[in-house]
Amino acid sequence: MHWLRQGLTLLLAVGAIAAGGLFALQNTQAVPLDLVFFQLPSQPVAIWILLALALGVAIGLAAGAMLALRRAATIRRLRKQRDRLLAAAEKRTERDTE
Repeated sequence: MHWLRQGLTLLLAVGAIAAGGLFALQNTQAVPLDLVFFQLPSQPVAIWILLALALGVAIGLAAGAMLALRRAATIRRLRKQRDRLLAAAEKRTERDTE
């Protein structure tokens, strides 16, 4: 099953690279990118679009990582709280049985 997952991942990566290459070959017209405060030099349209895609992926991964880290911290805090409550309940039970 593991080899199937790796094979599908490899196939998807090769397909994405091929699609990106074909996209770049079809969109070769150079255009400048005019941002609010400055203008970037002329590059093919494909470069600007692929850079925007890469930036969006990076921002999405960073946001997902931040959420995962926050969730892990919450889980860790709740486990410590659970352990303290269980220890306190165990002490109380021991005291009541004496």
